[in-house]
Amino acid sequence: MERKGPLMVKELKAMSPGQQVFGKYLLLARLYRKTKDGKDMYNIKLGDSTGDIDGVVWENCQIIGDFQEGAVLGLLGDIGSFNGKIQVTVKRVKVLDEDPVPYLPGPAISQAKLRKGLIDYIDSIKDIYLHSLLKRIFTPEQMDSFCKSSAAKSIHHNYSGGLLEHTIEVVDLCVRALDVFPAMNRDLVVTGALLHDIGKILELDIKVVPQYTVQGRLIGHITLGVEMVSREIRELRAEGVGFPFELEWMLEHMILSHHGNLEFGSPVVPMFPEALLLHAMDNLGAKMFIFTSKREEPGGESELFTNYDSFFGQHFFKFSYKGPSEEED
Repeated sequence: MERKGPLMVKELKAMSPGQQVFGKYLLLARLYRKTKDGKDMYNIKLGDSTGDIDGVVWENCQIIGDFQEGAVLGLLGDIGSFNGKIQVTVKRVKVLDEDPVPYLPGPAISQAKLRKGLIDYIDSIKDIYLHSLLKRIFTPEQMDSFCKSSAAKSIHHNYSGGLLEHTIEVVDLCVRALDVFPAMNRDLVVTGALLHDIGKILELDIKVVPQYTVQGRLIGHITLGVEMVSREIRELRAEGVGFPFELEWMLEHMILSHHGNLEFGSPVVPMFPEALLLHAMDNLGAKMFIFTSKREEPGGESELFTNYDSFFGQHFFKFSYKGPSEEED
């Protein structure tokens, strides 16, 4: 069998079953299992800067080195298909002594530009109470942590810098919406958008790939974020700042309700316009990331549709209309 490679993940996903491939990839996840007949196996996820792909490692696979999440792997495998989705059946794998950073995806915009956007939004807040709160939360140390954090373990913006990228997108969307709905309080909207996912700096650890912390698993980013905001407001009051209780309740409500629905993890639903806007723009930012990624994903059921995605319960339409060509003008 002819071997093809080295190949990037994006190229693997465009290949047909039955081809043998090789390349270097980051081990994003591994799940040890036993088959019904007692054989050892791993379900794995491989990745590089172009995306990720599922794989399977059977007990007869030759593994050299410490096969742990976050390791860079050199591997040989066969392209296969499971439930209509392309995957790699690994035949041989060797753990490489390489820096994993080049194999990681990242924000489309430079972190320096995104960080400047965050600072500019904080400085734009005129309300003395909200501005004081943001300054207390975004200390230099916590700013660094926020800018390096992931927005999720999977699904959307799940890479270092993803939390910063997603947050700026949500604030940008909210600010543009205020041109259409000017009656809302801009400073409250922007502050709520900046802080809606602040708990994720405690929920997720990103040594190489995002992993839940103990706090993240037991408590979750919504509660962690509210606790962080509440604690800083108490400190402000202890220093003599008369932070209004009504403003505290509204800001905490925006964090608590930003998922929008009880079944999606919010303990309350949005109850006032600023909270509803934050939920809508947060949802839009995350969903657009997903839909755009799906459109660019190689392979699929056909040229026009992705394979069925069991997580989202749907296919995605891949065609992108570009408008009339110059020849048609």
